[in-house]
Amino acid sequence: MRKFLILIPMALLLTFCAANSPAAPTPDMAAIVNATLTAFVPEQVDLLPVPTLASGGSISGRLGYPSEAIPPLKVVAFRVGGSEFFFVETALNQADYRIDNLPEGKYNVVAYTLGGDSFPVGLSGGYTQAVLCGMTEACTEHTLVDVIVFNGEESMGVDIIDWLQPNFPPMP
Repeated sequence: MRKFLILIPMALLLTFCAANSPAAPTPDMAAIVNATLTAFVPEQVDLLPVPTLASGGSISGRLGYPSEAIPPLKVVAFRVGGSEFFFVETALNQADYRIDNLPEGKYNVVAYTLGGDSFPVGLSGGYTQAVLCGMTEACTEHTLVDVIVFNGEESMGVDIIDWLQPNFPPMP
């Protein structure tokens, strides 16, 4: 009980002091926010141009030919279900290719010999199920593989090494 008697005068004294002291100034919130932003934001902001997404996709792969050399080729991506095609021509012994700016979609890829240096004109090779199988004697399926192209992406590993199918589309 004695402890409570001491606490009561202390509480009254604190109440009296709080009531008679001047109120602490209330800070202006707008001034605080403005000062904070000024401290963290540079006066001039240099904006870099936003890069645009690539238009179209691409198909790339290795080239092979059943000879010691690779003839000059016309590599064609035929749009599946349509009449559109896109192509690139390669040089003698060029071992890879890339076709750019393809609209999204499915494509079949076939290469055609352009002739010259004792190579015939118009022989065709393609990216087929046999290529996916490993081109061994057990790989007897030579139908073209649908290659899916997405905007801004490259479909890689579309290797043109199957020259055993006689029924590829004619060279456009």
